[in-house]
Amino acid sequence: MKHKVSFELELKKHDYPGKFIVLEGIDAAGKTTHSFELVDKLKREGHKTVYTKEPTDGEIGRLIRQVLVENIKVPPVALQYLFCADRAVHQEKIISYLKKGHTVISDRYFWSAVAYGIADLSGVMDYYLTVYSVLSFYNQFISPDFTFFLDVEVDEAVRRIKKSHEHREIYDDRDKIIKIKDSYEKLINMFPEEFIVINANKPIDAVSKELLEQMRRKI
Repeated sequence: MKHKVSFELELKKHDYPGKFIVLEGIDAAGKTTHSFELVDKLKREGHKTVYTKEPTDGEIGRLIRQVLVENIKVPPVALQYLFCADRAVHQEKIISYLKKGHTVISDRYFWSAVAYGIADLSGVMDYYLTVYSVLSFYNQFISPDFTFFLDVEVDEAVRRIKKSHEHREIYDDRDKIIKIKDSYEKLINMFPEEFIVINANKPIDAVSKELLEQMRRKI
């Protein structure tokens, strides 16, 4: 039996004195490197700044990493629930810093869960409806003030992964990376006001400079 379903989704904005900044992108886009760079440079400029990430280092976050690294077979929806539970704990930490006026730099947030979650699903008939249904998991969470998407080509990401000893998750497969990048691109088209796209194919110093310049304008 078919039922017509429609969604009206409002992302939850916060009104705390701090700023919440997120770096997103496919694996090997440079999110962690540039998150640390931003935290260090903003601190040097006198900003109260803190680094955080998803999945977190908490118990649920460690379980997620175990699932990803060891390729433990769980249904995609179960993985989404784990991410959601991890984020519920993570949000308390984020808000505590925002209340104190800190700039919080997060290496991934809920857009990652949406992009990777969609890539995990097979035979999606209505991409937009699926995106909204996945996003409905997250309407309880505050949205970032600014999300920077580090845009790197798939071939460059694969090259970096092969050079790195840190990348060994189930999402490091080339075909999966292509799907994830496609999911991100569709999200950016759907929600253009939520993303600031940065060309991350450039050398680290050039990307870092552009990010910092954009950040200064925003905070």
